[in-house]
Amino acid sequence: MKIIVFCGNGGSGVSTVAAATAASLAVAGHRTLAFGITSGLGAALDAEVGLEAKPAWDGLDAAEGHGGLGEPDEFREWLRALLDWRGMDGELADDLSTLPGINHIGRLLALQRLLRTDKYEYAVLDAAESAQFLDLPGALEAGAHWLDKLFAPRQSNVFEPFLRAFAGDYANAGEEVFETGKDLLGRLADVRDLMSDPEVTSVRIVASPRQAGVKVVKDVVSVLGLFGYRIDAVVASKLLSDAVTDPFFDAEKGAQREALNELSAMDLPVQILASDLAPEPITGRESLLSFAGKLYGGDASLPDAGEGLVGDHTIERQTGQYILQVAVPFAKREDLRLEDGDDGIVVHLNGRRRVIDLPSDVLYTEAKSWVYEDNILRVVLDR
Repeated sequence: MKIIVFCGNGGSGVSTVAAATAASLAVAGHRTLAFGITSGLGAALDAEVGLEAKPAWDGLDAAEGHGGLGEPDEFREWLRALLDWRGMDGELADDLSTLPGINHIGRLLALQRLLRTDKYEYAVLDAAESAQFLDLPGALEAGAHWLDKLFAPRQSNVFEPFLRAFAGDYANAGEEVFETGKDLLGRLADVRDLMSDPEVTSVRIVASPRQAGVKVVKDVVSVLGLFGYRIDAVVASKLLSDAVTDPFFDAEKGAQREALNELSAMDLPVQILASDLAPEPITGRESLLSFAGKLYGGDASLPDAGEGLVGDHTIERQTGQYILQVAVPFAKREDLRLEDGDDGIVVHLNGRRRVIDLPSDVLYTEAKSWVYEDNILRVVLDR
């Protein structure tokens, strides 16, 4: 199983590029799933696409969400059951489920359910705008930590049968909520492990060739570097081609060239792919395949696992201290903040949070100082 995730700035054509990639993989003979966190795939595929995966054409299944509270959502239903069991207003679950990151957890659980069938060789994930997608790694990390903290193995004792007898339905309801939550968060941890495994998943950033698009690329690279995700391509979309010669567009073409030059100057170990602005919407099988052929030159699959940009961190012992190094390209020092956590070092980046677990021999150290330079966060750990 390989997963290709697409994200980018609004209007850049994320859904179109994702749909074209899925179409190309399916035609190449790979059993492929096109999965949208929100809507967009259906229009690009020119097919009826709903919450449940169904064939769009031979070899390609598709599903997408629409973000409405009326949609089935396992995580939101569990929150409702939890709040109801604790005697709290169930409508609070609707409020909680719309928080950034958490609002897409139900769709990720639906994706996980499809992936564990082993039906597909490739899953192409249309992950919506980058501002929304970048909240997901933190939500998945939090889910994994909730699993450890809230659902640690429990020891029963001799009084448990008596407690159950006296608590009656209240105890049984609590046990059901407990077990459901444990299952859901365990599945979220599985999604986290898949998404952050560079041998399985890679992210492709779709960006408009303007300064706003360049900023999106930098933001995505920074956040995914912190969470250890792999990036293998940047797609500069909707370029004005050389066939456009009207002087009216000279300023726009100049801005696009400047943005492309800036993307190239980043010197990222990823493919820089370019696609021209189409004279009409790219939708339907033949149109998507034509677009994919021009974009990829015939092969839309993932490159070798050793290729691309992978966020990573290392810990080295130096003169009685430990040095933690975390690759966070293009971050700003003022957007970084560190604190010591129970399980490791907590790194905050522009409102997003990751706990970097420490090995047992380093666990009881503290962050004495840190510096950010050359795209690397270096933290001195000592007892």
